[in-house]
Amino acid sequence: METARLLIRNFQENDAIGCFHNWGQDNSLGKYIILYPMKSLQEMENFINLLALNKDAWVVLEKNTCEPIGYITVDIPYQQLKIGEIAYAFGEKFQGKGYALEAVACVLKEYFLDRELYMIEAKYNETNVASAKLLQKMGFRIDGRLRDRRIDLATGKRNDMIVCSMKKEEFLQRKNSL
Repeated sequence: METARLLIRNFQENDAIGCFHNWGQDNSLGKYIILYPMKSLQEMENFINLLALNKDAWVVLEKNTCEPIGYITVDIPYQQLKIGEIAYAFGEKFQGKGYALEAVACVLKEYFLDRELYMIEAKYNETNVASAKLLQKMGFRIDGRLRDRRIDLATGKRNDMIVCSMKKEEFLQRKNSL
């Protein structure tokens, strides 16, 4: 997949070094995603090796530099339901530049139009204001709140997880504005 500024492709084993340097050590991601920060390159290599086996795991590369800046996964546990769950992470130094919005919009288009999903869900930590804004801007609607389902490992503080979703028809109504 490709956008004006990004290349989005499946992971390869040789992506580990760039991923480790560009986001694997980010303390800020640890507030929201339990894997981070990673303690070693080996830890990232193990993670990337798993992602490389997943046809629905995408590394996001900045087109000009071919540097990995983040990733997106789409989990489709029951193909018959045509419902997927999108998750993403972008390195701290690449946040606030519209990359996540651009990449998520591209992946939504792929999964709604080409893979014909009916609905895509997303979950985020209630304190992750950036993800909340991105998903709201994309047109996701909040479906519910799950108490104390997330934890900041640095502080031990628990937060609620927000569950939201978008149906294909809602995406089609908004796709030209994304």
